[in-house]
Amino acid sequence: MVCLLTSHKTMKTSKLIIKACAVIAYAFLLMMHFIVKDHFQFLQIFFYAFPLPILIFLGCVITLLFYKTRTYFIAGLVIILGLTAYWFSSSYNFVRHTDIPEDATTVLFWNAADGYELPVNVIVERISIIKPDVIGLVETQYASENDLELLSTTFPSYEFRILGGFMMVGVKGSITKVNYLMENASYHVNFIEAQLPSGAISFAVTDIFQSPTMDKKKAIGTVLKLASQRNTDIIVGDFNAPRESVHFKAFEKNYTSFSNYGQGFTATWPFEIPLLELDQIFARKPMTPILLQKFNYPESDHAMLIGYYKE
Repeated sequence: MVCLLTSHKTMKTSKLIIKACAVIAYAFLLMMHFIVKDHFQFLQIFFYAFPLPILIFLGCVITLLFYKTRTYFIAGLVIILGLTAYWFSSSYNFVRHTDIPEDATTVLFWNAADGYELPVNVIVERISIIKPDVIGLVETQYASENDLELLSTTFPSYEFRILGGFMMVGVKGSITKVNYLMENASYHVNFIEAQLPSGAISFAVTDIFQSPTMDKKKAIGTVLKLASQRNTDIIVGDFNAPRESVHFKAFEKNYTSFSNYGQGFTATWPFEIPLLELDQIFARKPMTPILLQKFNYPESDHAMLIGYYKE
């Protein structure tokens, strides 16, 4: 009898310890997401690995541990509802009718990598429909000269080029200058100057290294510094850092994000679950974003972005 009581007491104590550890760990992750974020490189992996949808899911699991304790269970539900409301308010744009002026400039960006060939048919389809002025593609390591010829033949008013850093660009007009800069395991960026029917334009296509432990502050800051020095009109890229990252604060001085001009969830990866907004478009002030559209294709786990802006 004594052994049974001891065993029951030990089991009860173990459950309490597990619950306490779960609550402490959850509080730590919430602090990382809302306060610490990615200010510190050695802690940023927690911020990147636990976006808000994951925190909401973990909160549901932890709340279920307290289903027999009414007070804690209700407190958990309140926290989950609060996090869900915040997630929608910060990561969801309600669909609204937007008139796009005829003289608006259109930018297409896509991380097209998820297979062993460039999804050129998807690209052709979207260009045919949207007729973008500027096209930037990253992770196009499987792009071939045949793909380039197909695009150039199908759209003779465009100029397409395969660039360093596994990128491809196209413009409705002509490309006048390309400057490729990179740092191993950090970033790749191509600065392009082009002549459109409406006038000259400069844009940057960037791909930040995907490791969650690398110094994102240095990589993102370098891209911004280089773009600002060149007075670059448009910055597009896969930054491999969520839009909530503190390192994007520096962009606000000279550039406007298209994020708030979208429709639906702002997340761009993966397209099945709205987890992270890794792919972004920025326009130099005082250019005014009008609309950001997202298109999901099974050929890539990243959403394709179409941005419209007015000079």
